[in-house]
Amino acid sequence: MPEGTRPGLDWTTDLHMSRVPVWALSMWGPLLVGAFSLLAQVHQGSGIIANECENFVSGRLREDFALMQRIAHSRTPDQHWAAYADFWQKAVEDYAKEYMVMGRLVAGVTTKSVAAAQSTAEKASAAFRASSIG
Repeated sequence: MPEGTRPGLDWTTDLHMSRVPVWALSMWGPLLVGAFSLLAQVHQGSGIIANECENFVSGRLREDFALMQRIAHSRTPDQHWAAYADFWQKAVEDYAKEYMVMGRLVAGVTTKSVAAAQSTAEKASAAFRASSIG
């Protein structure tokens, strides 16, 4: 038995893994599966968030171009002021709405990621307990 080890632990015999206990190796399976599950959750959430950002920016760009057209067709100072006032009022409403939407999306991604991480920890812990008992 290697020096400084506890009695009853199985040790690998592979030359490259000669100091790694078998129970440590048995935890890699659940950890890798859990890590991939976590990465899948984050990747999917990132795609949803990126899509929402893209839609928001394209909508705001349409508003910018519409403002330029409205200004170009304005003939009086009052029409200019009305165009800018309408533009900024809509911009504030859009950004406030988007802030709330993004907050909900990020909260959802975070919740799913934490759940995946917790599941991974539980599975790895169960694998550790099973391998240390047997």
